[in-house]
Amino acid sequence: MEVNCFRFLNLLLTLMLSALGFVSCLGDDEYVEYGTPSAVYIFRGTVTDGNGNGLPNVKVSYVNEYNSGGQSNRQVDSLTITNEEGKYEAKWHAYSFWDEKEGLLFSDEDGNSVDTFLKYSDLSKPKGGDGKWFEGYSENTLDIKMDILSDK
Repeated sequence: MEVNCFRFLNLLLTLMLSALGFVSCLGDDEYVEYGTPSAVYIFRGTVTDGNGNGLPNVKVSYVNEYNSGGQSNRQVDSLTITNEEGKYEAKWHAYSFWDEKEGLLFSDEDGNSVDTFLKYSDLSKPKGGDGKWFEGYSENTLDIKMDILSDK
């Protein structure tokens, strides 16, 4: 009798904990882990040449330069490409807050323009959260003017 009661309690507790685990996964943002500081950065704007013409097919990438094991490394994650009018919109979900070694790189895949890099200090800082259990956001409208190479 005592063994059956113990098994019943174990089964009941297992079912309750399983149900609570699934309910905790129903948040709006599937990327955030419990207790992980995070922020969503939204970037939009237009990339133009010196004459104000929109530049199509410019790649917008997140860049992080860091040292690991005494070596300099560079992480580059492509976010989006500009459309025919040079407009873009991108979203980056960061699990930590950006620092000065991170930023956005605008690179012309055709090689006709000089790449443009924006550091973290050029971006608006995340809003929201209390700094401990942070789920913030940052929206940036970044209109970029790229210099055209004259040799091409």
